[in-house]
Amino acid sequence: MIKAMRRFAILCGACIFALAPAAGALVARADAPTTLVYDFTYSANQNINARDDANGSEAYGKPNGNGNDLIQSSGISHYGGSLNDKGTMTVQVIGKPQADGGQVVTISEAGENIRRAPAATCVVYSNTQVLCDPNKTVYTEEYTLLRFLGSKFVDPNQLDKNKHWQVSQDAGDVNGTADYTILSNNNGAMQISETRKLRQARGGSLTTDVQAKIGYDMGKAVPTSVDEYVTQRHDNGVQGTSTTIYQTTLQLVSDTMAKT
Repeated sequence: MIKAMRRFAILCGACIFALAPAAGALVARADAPTTLVYDFTYSANQNINARDDANGSEAYGKPNGNGNDLIQSSGISHYGGSLNDKGTMTVQVIGKPQADGGQVVTISEAGENIRRAPAATCVVYSNTQVLCDPNKTVYTEEYTLLRFLGSKFVDPNQLDKNKHWQVSQDAGDVNGTADYTILSNNNGAMQISETRKLRQARGGSLTTDVQAKIGYDMGKAVPTSVDEYVTQRHDNGVQGTSTTIYQTTLQLVSDTMAKT
């Protein structure tokens, strides 16, 4: 199943950084499934500037009190919309990492409004690559969590002297980098910053900039909290532009590992 799923590297500008699997042995998890439950909030706010006429448009008005005055307009219309939800996500970590380092998990979401998705099977890697069943719905906020579930997302061997590491991607028309820095470490309870940039040039120019703060339990190799702010801009040239702001927060509220 994992080999088949590997063909489907789903790229979501607001959530995924798809990279090649990391080499090397990873820390094994317990054979019994581990269940993690997170509270989440999610919002998306979009602003669209759409050009109705590439050459501008004309209208009649009364700028000087004369109804026959000709007005040259920009031909651009402005639209906006928003989406908000909150609820819980449930993750099951299944078995040990595979030979290539991929960890099999399932994830489901129960939002109070419309963000609801049954369990989907995914494979997560330490380098934040995520591959999910293409026949299942996996929301962007679920990918936000999945990216940090690789069993060695924090690898002490990859840190520089500033407790920083970087993940980079150059795949076709998508290029990007993600920088991570451990801001504090209190007996394995870490605070990590993320700065991620994605650039895609297909069907217009798409740029994604991510700022996130991640609480991380090094002993259990799981994120305990995530606060992510994403700005995504799409420039379609003469057709117009759109800007979408995504905000996701996650907080671990239940952990079966804590009972063992």
